[in-house]
Amino acid sequence: MPLTDKDPRYERFTRPGEENPDLGLFMDAVVDDGKGWLEAQKAYGILLGSEKLGKLSGTLLVAVVSSLFIAAVLVMSSVALAIWLGRMMGDMALGFLSVAGIFLLLTIVFYLIWRHMLRDRITLSIINAAYEKD
Repeated sequence: MPLTDKDPRYERFTRPGEENPDLGLFMDAVVDDGKGWLEAQKAYGILLGSEKLGKLSGTLLVAVVSSLFIAAVLVMSSVALAIWLGRMMGDMALGFLSVAGIFLLLTIVFYLIWRHMLRDRITLSIINAAYEKD
């Protein structure tokens, strides 16, 4: 059935000088549109991945820098506590040994808490942060 009116929707599928749309041009257009859509989806996926990686990198950088500063404060405070305890006990080595014992007790307490409570919560929060939708 020939089209008597030129429908603007079919102009891109009609060869110059012909009245009816061409199936070959239509299929070429569908393939080109499909390729364009796939390229757009690929670019969108890369953009989403880059955004998540950027957020994760920023969070990781803040955590590492904060951890370094906290570690520096902890080391300096530990040395000061060890010196103070050493002066109180009359032997510097006993002060450092006492601080080492305190750290050993804190490590055991942390391990017990970590094993039973914190590990799953932290893992879950990391997974939620990775899949968080803004």
